[in-house]
Amino acid sequence: MISANKSKLFDLIYSLYNHDLVKRRFEGIYVCGLESLLSQVGAPFLVYANHSSWWDGLIAYEISRLTSLDWYVMMEEKQLKKYFFFRWLGAFSIVRNDPKHSIESINYAATLLNSKNDVALLIFPQGKIEPNDLRPIKFESGIARIVLKLKKVALVPMACRYEFLGAFKPEIFVKLGSVKVVDGQSEKRPQLLKQMQHDLTTILDELKSDICHSRVDSYRKIL
Repeated sequence: MISANKSKLFDLIYSLYNHDLVKRRFEGIYVCGLESLLSQVGAPFLVYANHSSWWDGLIAYEISRLTSLDWYVMMEEKQLKKYFFFRWLGAFSIVRNDPKHSIESINYAATLLNSKNDVALLIFPQGKIEPNDLRPIKFESGIARIVLKLKKVALVPMACRYEFLGAFKPEIFVKLGSVKVVDGQSEKRPQLLKQMQHDLTTILDELKSDICHSRVDSYRKIL
């Protein structure tokens, strides 16, 4: 397993690069529900998002910088080896098809989340890039295994869509669901996984409906 090796200096330098890169490629990022990540819940955050584009992690990075949380992200090992510098931003690896290495990554994630309350872990539990409207949404089991190791954790679903609307460049819309604080050690894995899949599906459907019906006044432009 490749562990995270965060660097505040690199984070500062990379933030300038990422901001410029996203701004050049997209018309803007619009976010609804950011208050979910700003609330004081006395528990670490586990943010789980749909994965429809290569850009997802970079967009999540922009959102993370609007919070005071210490962020980490679980990343496929072959991708982290290719983009090794993401370690310095809090990325650590998982090998999905290797049970031994997966357990190591799950334990590492649980240790991070158990270390303090002002920490957040971002996971793309589908495990691969999938179309936004593919149903049913299916998660790998790792996210539930992490939750089961935690006494208390704040679960937040995050939906993202890329849309060509009235501008030359595409616009990005992100919607965060409400915080759900759970005692992971009292949960059952099948039911937990099913509920989390349902919650992300719901927020994705709400996001699509908001865009289709132009209900975007509550979306704040962050870039």
